Amino acid sequence: METLLAESVQNSLGQFMFHNAIFMCERLCAEFPTETNMQLLAGCYLHNQQAYAAYHLLKGTSMAQSRYLFALSCFQMDLLTEAETALCPPNEPTAEVPNGAAGHYLLGLIYRFIFYILFI
Repeated sequence: METLLAESVQNSLGQFMFHNAIFMCERLCAEFPTETNMQLLAGCYLHNQQAYAAYHLLKGTSMAQSRYLFALSCFQMDLLTEAETALCPPNEPTAEVPNGAAGHYLLGLIYRFIFYILFI
């Protein structure tokens, strides 16, 4: 059942039916509340321009992909320091930036906007 719902969500996303994807993924998370399923739901919210919903869903999660999606939602809501903290946690100085090159690109955008706000 979980696989069927996840495939249905992916199919809806592929067809740009974001409201349907959100509905199916909310059902998926209600029945199977894993962090991976929450990542999928957060992705649906972000596709539908609902960064605030993804933000509240992923706040406090720990997986690398969750941290990246959380940082992306923070960035879209102009919460730049919180986005930076999600990508580079101060209590884990050796932690890698999640999501590889995309994570580093997002971190660069965050620093660019922080610099712009501070010095211009």
